[in-house]
Amino acid sequence: MAEAEIDKAMIVNWALVELGLAPKFSIDEQTTLGGLVDIFWPRAIARTFGLHDWTFCRQTFLLTRQEATPVIGYTYGFDLPGGILGPPLKLTSDALCNVPLRDFAIEGTTVFANEPVVYARCKQALDPAAWPPQFADGFATLLASYLAVPLTQDSDLKADKEAAAIGTPATGGAGGIFGRLIAQDRAGSPVGSPMETDILSGGRAGGAYPWFGRF
Repeated sequence: MAEAEIDKAMIVNWALVELGLAPKFSIDEQTTLGGLVDIFWPRAIARTFGLHDWTFCRQTFLLTRQEATPVIGYTYGFDLPGGILGPPLKLTSDALCNVPLRDFAIEGTTVFANEPVVYARCKQALDPAAWPPQFADGFATLLASYLAVPLTQDSDLKADKEAAAIGTPATGGAGGIFGRLIAQDRAGSPVGSPMETDILSGGRAGGAYPWFGRF
């Protein structure tokens, strides 16, 4: 028998079971529970995807160059792709992402640079079906922490589930299930290819990005 696909409804029901509740959520549910999921699901997305530059959702894009000449002094403007999570991890002039841009600016969803070709390595919003099962498991545990007080009025249960997912405040979000997943993800990356963004050290950046997509 084939295993059921992991989707949003399944992950929410995992979270409910974590709280000792019946797994009764469905995507089209117009109930108090459905309203709470609508509130806390985006927060859990923002928090879990913001913990680390996850390789499973990383994608490199050749940016589309705009026809208009920028008014801010750079030679070219480029469109950032839609559906990305946060700012680009790295902006480069080569597809291998080995030559980072050192002079650029970002305003809104536009990258400005003097290079005629720009690549962006980004975190891409993915449907839950594309998440690794271990990530989905950790996400359900963290989601349970968000739902604990509204559904059970138990603040201790909230703290327990949060600690299980990301560790205690002393770990700075690098403990629990996600702490182990981060360590595994880093261990699988090539030596000498750290997963931090060059925007923090290389260029002038501004503007804002959506930290979560529609899942």
